[in-house]
Amino acid sequence: MMDEMPSRLPLSLIFAFACAPKEAPDSSPAPETAETAPPVTETAPLTAPTFTVRVTLDGAPVAGAKLSQGGHAARWVTDADGLAQITPSLDVEGEQVLMASHPEARIGGIYLPDPADTAPAELLIELTRFLTQDNIEYAFQDPGEPTRNDNTSQCAHCHITLNNAWFESAHRSAAKNPTVLDVYVGMASAFADEAACAQAGGVWRESRTPGGAGLSAETCHLGAGVLPDLNPECEADALCDPTQTGLCADCHAPGINGRLGGRDLLDATGYAYDFGVHCDVCHKVESVDLQDPAPGVAGALKLLRPAEPLDGPTGPWLPLTFGPYDDVLNPRMGSVARDLFHDGSLCAGCHELRQEALVPGESIDLTRWPEGLLPIHTTYSEWAASPFAPEVSCGACHMPALGDVGNSADLVNLVDIEPGIAGGWVRPPGSVRDHAWVGPRQPASGMLQLAASLSVVTSTSAEGLDVSVTVTNSGPAHALPTGEPMRAVILRVEASCDGVALAAIGGDVVPEWGGAVAVRGFGEDWTRFTEAEVGDVLRVVSRSGEFVDYDGWGPFGDGTFSASEKGLPQERLVAERVVLAVAADGLLTLDAPLPAGDAVALIRPSDPAQHALAPGWAFARVLVDSDDTPFAPHHAAIDLRSDNRLLAGASATTTHQFAGGCAAPIVRAWLIHRPFPYTLSTERGWPQGDQTMTETWR
Repeated sequence: MMDEMPSRLPLSLIFAFACAPKEAPDSSPAPETAETAPPVTETAPLTAPTFTVRVTLDGAPVAGAKLSQGGHAARWVTDADGLAQITPSLDVEGEQVLMASHPEARIGGIYLPDPADTAPAELLIELTRFLTQDNIEYAFQDPGEPTRNDNTSQCAHCHITLNNAWFESAHRSAAKNPTVLDVYVGMASAFADEAACAQAGGVWRESRTPGGAGLSAETCHLGAGVLPDLNPECEADALCDPTQTGLCADCHAPGINGRLGGRDLLDATGYAYDFGVHCDVCHKVESVDLQDPAPGVAGALKLLRPAEPLDGPTGPWLPLTFGPYDDVLNPRMGSVARDLFHDGSLCAGCHELRQEALVPGESIDLTRWPEGLLPIHTTYSEWAASPFAPEVSCGACHMPALGDVGNSADLVNLVDIEPGIAGGWVRPPGSVRDHAWVGPRQPASGMLQLAASLSVVTSTSAEGLDVSVTVTNSGPAHALPTGEPMRAVILRVEASCDGVALAAIGGDVVPEWGGAVAVRGFGEDWTRFTEAEVGDVLRVVSRSGEFVDYDGWGPFGDGTFSASEKGLPQERLVAERVVLAVAADGLLTLDAPLPAGDAVALIRPSDPAQHALAPGWAFARVLVDSDDTPFAPHHAAIDLRSDNRLLAGASATTTHQFAGGCAAPIVRAWLIHRPFPYTLSTERGWPQGDQTMTETWR
């Protein structure tokens, strides 16, 4: 009979074997002789006994505790007297252990009695409530790395596959992402010397170094930034101590030790800077408050860091970890089960953000946004309103199942250890989820290629070739695009006959913000462009004065806003002209007279990222600042001008006209995912990062 394991084993003994392989017993056969063979005894198969189990919480019987046997799918729940009748499986490989899970206590357990022995009258599992006061003295733990995982103080020591995937994810680099830091500080780190900075229009001056623990260096300061925009004293002094941080660190560097929330992103050092959103941050989330508009650890994510002292090898605090499973007994974890790791609400803590006006002296139009909060990130609510919710949660796509992984500690697939308390038990295929959080920044995942579909219909008319293109959000359970509001999806359409491009003469176009050398409106001088070069193209559009009445997210599709309040003017392409010569004063010679219109864009064909006013369309959430600048960084936003992003399963159709034609014209339509607006990436020297999502030929 196996000894009964108390619900709280002596920690000095348990931690010694928590992640260490056990020695295999001697399995060599006893010596035999030809004269004496061992007797053969037939034994009747054992029948699994039924046990009465009592679970207590702080000494009192507790109802609703969930019981499980390691390696067995069955679950039992205690009644009002803390009792449950269980029948364990005899087929479980490894240690025979019974566990009890309760939301207010660390998972506890006992060894199951040997079924060959007389069953005790009652089994007892004693649970103890954990302290619910967050411990500000707790230091976030080292997640480890694929090449640095030599001891159990690092998550990577046991969770190899999960750590390898997380290490390559955007979460790991969240605190040191150069584009995030550029917008936070108001700098352009791509311009690495004073001459390059001056040529870009920036100011070269000393500022604090990201991740540098108070160190400073000279950098290029250019454009909008959280620190200078929200702290006027920082505009002239980049070494200032800011009072307003825009709450950026609460999602991008949530693991800064000490006080949670409202921390300066430049205070992130060590693990908080190097590893951004790491294991010990997410698995300290005890609950999520979706009604709290503050993002991350400032509000929505309720972290609970352990407060019970521990004099042991993993001290100084008794481990406390929140996770998806109710059958993790390894004391190194101090595990507590939470549904928020299954239903996607954990993601909402950072991927759902409503924000007031942050720049001093500016305000939000309360006639448009009565609560005084702009919807910045609404990925979770987009999903919640989709046909996929609640059955298909965020993790179904962004944390795909790992069918070849035994459990989160790599039992069977990587680790040779007897199933049990130390290494856990083998889980059903697909129970373990990939921690790469696949998305648009991982092209190899194919996520973008599966997100949308295109269909093209053509016909001929007296003017030439008519084309209609339908774009469908055929993959995501949220809007397309979603997340960071600087993103856009751009549709481009071209036509040709026998390899010769057909001239575009009408139809829908990509908005002005699609990228151009210059854009000018009605009443401005269209004859002179000093920045023009031979071979450039001028695109002219007309505006009817009407607005596109699309079905978008929230008030842009539920009837709250009128067509004009949805902010997309109807624009139609008039013509394209090619620049043949440029005089010293910028006077242009074109291949044909420039027609009348309401706006013109100067395009450089050698720059594949310039799509302004081209045949096509675009889908985006367009934030604006007090100067009505489209795609303003969200800390500076005071309004949401338009939001025509495609909701889950939705489609939009555009029309386009081309001159001439032939018996077998070829139309190409393709979608581009753009992570940053053209003007901002050009200003800061960022790689444009455009990716082709899908294309079709007709």
